[in-house]
Amino acid sequence: MIKKIPVESLEPGMFVHDFNNQWDESRGVAPDGLDGPKMMASDADVRAVLAHGEIRELYIDTDRGADVEGGLSREEIEAELAQQMMELGDDDDDFVQPFQPDVQERPMEEEMEHAAEVKTKARKLVGNLLDDVRLGKTITVGPVKEMMKEMVESMFTNKDAMLSLSLIKSKDEYTFMHSVNVGVFLVAFAQSMELSPEEIVHVGVGSMLHDIGKMKTPQEVLNKPGKLTDDEFQIMKDHVVWSAKILGDTPGIHEISMHIAGRHHERWDGSGYPHGLKGEEIGQFGQMAAIVDVYDAITSDRCYHKGNDPHQALKRMMEWSKFHFNGELFQKFVQCVGIYPMGTLVRLNNGILGVVVQSNQGSLLHPVIKALIDSKAKKKLKPTRVDLLQKKDAEAWKVVGVEPPRKWGVDPKKHMDKPEMYQ
Repeated sequence: MIKKIPVESLEPGMFVHDFNNQWDESRGVAPDGLDGPKMMASDADVRAVLAHGEIRELYIDTDRGADVEGGLSREEIEAELAQQMMELGDDDDDFVQPFQPDVQERPMEEEMEHAAEVKTKARKLVGNLLDDVRLGKTITVGPVKEMMKEMVESMFTNKDAMLSLSLIKSKDEYTFMHSVNVGVFLVAFAQSMELSPEEIVHVGVGSMLHDIGKMKTPQEVLNKPGKLTDDEFQIMKDHVVWSAKILGDTPGIHEISMHIAGRHHERWDGSGYPHGLKGEEIGQFGQMAAIVDVYDAITSDRCYHKGNDPHQALKRMMEWSKFHFNGELFQKFVQCVGIYPMGTLVRLNNGILGVVVQSNQGSLLHPVIKALIDSKAKKKLKPTRVDLLQKKDAEAWKVVGVEPPRKWGVDPKKHMDKPEMYQ
């Protein structure tokens, strides 16, 4: 049986199935052999796990090693997390409506082309800035602010258009597309927190530049496909210090942007870096950035791992949130991106499988899907767009679960709405 236990209960003779520690994308594959199943053969093995510092709970396989009293099975944990997610999407909840400036909202299909142009501009701008830092040049924040104003306007017009495009990403472009996608998600998050447009722009600037210090990281460490040594991981962690220094030397940078760049690897329980800040010491913007940074990282394909599906990523982060994130802010982030984020393959009560292509902010349990498969009849369907909110009272069209896309041969990105330039 696979069960979760506190790290303090770990003993020699236990077989660790999952170290439950993949929230830190900078680590790549974890050092010290803590990146996969492993037998705890000695006291030294146990001490190495305890010394890691960030591992608070882990999963053991009692069929392959010693057991211990207490703990919940993986199935019980999954059921508990699923219930917590459902509660966040309860239609009776009072959702906070974000501040809306005087911007005319547009349907997703109308905003898609504009959103694609803005994201393409962001991609090019971030790439140029990273090259400048790599070459030792001073960066200028003005163009980033102007680009962020365009992105914020697009997000207020229809945030789902930009969020949908963030699913289209390549592992070969991870370093700078991660910065762009963190910008997109963090701007959407900030919008849902009732921040002013000016504050949201500062959030966006900080998120676009949050990893700029990585350009001071040796390429052989930054792009290493295998696990990092302890020394290499220390070098990697220094990118946060470099980001703060580079932005600190850049005229016109706001304090909000500085907090995002300098604190996105701090953790709620004090186990993060570079300063080991804890709880409210991190500040709201650093806490928000930490959540978004991890979400984009663990949903991205990398050379050393396949990204998590969006819904599964949220469930894993909910599991970690009691230690590593501000739980209240994390719940608000879930409500921002949706219980079933775009790109999630959901199963309906009638056996239909469909990919979520748009959210319904007022009813998170009833997204817009593209129906693809009749699992009961075991046949593919002509892709059909279905707004589940319009079928809210029909039990047959209720979401009852989430399916792994690879199991059904589905690539969610192929079914998302795309502008002509992405066709």
